[in-house]
Amino acid sequence: MIGRVEELKALEAFYKSEENNVMAIYGRRGIGKTTLLRNFTEDKQVVFFTLYSTTEWQQRALMAQTIGLMEDSQREEEAPTLAAIFDRIEEMSREGVVVLVLDQYPNFAKTDEEFPKTLYAYMTEKWKVGRVKLILCGDSYLHMEKLAWGKKSIWHDLKPQTMELAPLDYYDTREMCGVSDPAECAVLYGITGGIPSLVEKAAQIYSTTANPEWELIRQIYLAGDFSFCGSAERILETELREKTYYDRLLYALASGSNRVNQLSLDLGRPKDVVVPYLSTLMSLGLVTKENPVTEPTNRRKTRYSIVSETDRLWYKIIVPQILAMYSNDWDKIKAFWEMQKEDYMKDVFTRICKEYLVRQDQAKNLPFSIKAMGNWWENDEENGTSEDFDLMVSGETEGKDAYVFGRCFWGKDAVNMADVKGLIDLTRKVHDKSATFYLFFSRNGFEENVKTVSQTIRNIMLIDLNGMIEE
Repeated sequence: MIGRVEELKALEAFYKSEENNVMAIYGRRGIGKTTLLRNFTEDKQVVFFTLYSTTEWQQRALMAQTIGLMEDSQREEEAPTLAAIFDRIEEMSREGVVVLVLDQYPNFAKTDEEFPKTLYAYMTEKWKVGRVKLILCGDSYLHMEKLAWGKKSIWHDLKPQTMELAPLDYYDTREMCGVSDPAECAVLYGITGGIPSLVEKAAQIYSTTANPEWELIRQIYLAGDFSFCGSAERILETELREKTYYDRLLYALASGSNRVNQLSLDLGRPKDVVVPYLSTLMSLGLVTKENPVTEPTNRRKTRYSIVSETDRLWYKIIVPQILAMYSNDWDKIKAFWEMQKEDYMKDVFTRICKEYLVRQDQAKNLPFSIKAMGNWWENDEENGTSEDFDLMVSGETEGKDAYVFGRCFWGKDAVNMADVKGLIDLTRKVHDKSATFYLFFSRNGFEENVKTVSQTIRNIMLIDLNGMIEE
């Protein structure tokens, strides 16, 4: 299985634990939850129920069929009781630990209020410690929090472990899709957001299509797959009663507004109304906030951004051309993508550079260690703009505090001395005597004089995209 190493380790630790017998796993559709659990349980005694939103008796019939308690020819009205189904699992547990997976658990909990109560009774009274390991799985964060681990959940006192399944990073995406060209794969990563089901689609398209980049956008965002695979719009429709302002807020974030006062102007709503909207989007995992690395508690400098690249592409590229989408004017949308592509990919490349640093830090291949990674910025309140780096790290080197400042160049030109000087000049605004490193990431290499300077100054590091793949 590509990626998911840490997730599999966590599941194995849960399986072997004698203290915790309930785990809740959540993440947007298409993220690979079912695949992960199938892989984890392939060498274990498992009962895997994929629950369907249906009536109480049909739910029992489907579950009974899964464990051989009911023939396909039997009428659903003749389904065994829930207790009979769980008694069969108890019989299995006498032969060894049973992993009981309830995929799409909210469908189980909402089928009949007695369902979770009966399951809870078996977990706490009839199934002895460690003999049945219960995994509750679902797409909806709010529903899972309410039904699986929240204060009002029946499972709350058992303190379920929770796991949020995130998208693959650039490196695992590259391994899964099989696209060898680093820059081409970076664009693929920016379009799919590392969502495994979309990466699988990309692998097929890139191996069979002459213009795979645009065909991938068309199939994911313009042919219905995007909403199916867990788009922000589908999440908002599922989780919230009204989504108009949330859509507008995500559009504003994708367009470059990232501070509360800017978002307030974009929405035409007071700041004290915008902040709760942002809090809701953060609780759904759609938006994140950050503060400068050097000022983690400075609320006046808080910025917000969209978490998923697929959501950002939707609101940055498709939503501005929504009329063209409704009229099937693909040429207009394609032209808009080509016009916006470099700007869009700049942020994707910055994400890839951060992932590179995380991996290199874990492998201890850097001249510094990472304590915190983010950015630093200085706001121009009068013009409503900010001046910042692309990334900033606080860490240690040789027992001393260190700051690392980075710029990520996705453009078609090689990095020149003006680019180097611009970064170094900006770092002077961060008044600190810590050891300093300057990192320059580039898709298209570095001019010769920049290479010469980096060879004479040890704290200047040049990292091109091809090198990021080879290391």
